[in-house]
Amino acid sequence: TDMYGNSDTSTQIITVIDNELPTISIGNIQVSNDAGKCGAVVNLGTPLTYDNCGIASITNNAPDFFPVGTTVITWTVTDASGNFDTTTQKITVIDNELPTIQIANITVNNTTDKCGASVDLGTPVTADNCGVVSVTNNAPSFFPVGTSLVIWTVTDKAGYTNTTIQSVTV
Repeated sequence: TDMYGNSDTSTQIITVIDNELPTISIGNIQVSNDAGKCGAVVNLGTPLTYDNCGIASITNNAPDFFPVGTTVITWTVTDASGNFDTTTQKITVIDNELPTIQIANITVNNTTDKCGASVDLGTPVTADNCGVVSVTNNAPSFFPVGTSLVIWTVTDKAGYTNTTIQSVTV
């Protein structure tokens, strides 16, 4: 309004821009494998988030099943203005299952003119949730008359071992 009483109006547009990033944090997790599986289904928990104008979404790239070892996932929080931030979470699944091993005992006749026998020990039945790396034994190449005990050892990918004893009677 001027000194003569004339007036005019105008509209001013004020735009407030939210340029403050939201925050997100979550802890790492360590679990044992699910029984009989080479990994685990893991409850990731809920990350702690904050934003001055409100959270629009929280997402992650986690698989449904985590293999034995460490998997790094990324969490993303997005606010109502489209600002976002990320954090990572390490999920470590430890294989705590021992491998298994079974083998039958053997009885054989001694070899003619020899006081003992060469014996085919057979192949043990082994299993492991993540896979067997090796199967070994302490058998001699020739078994004397009588009963000998053979120790079989199975080793899995995690380095765990299990043993069984096979009785060989000549």
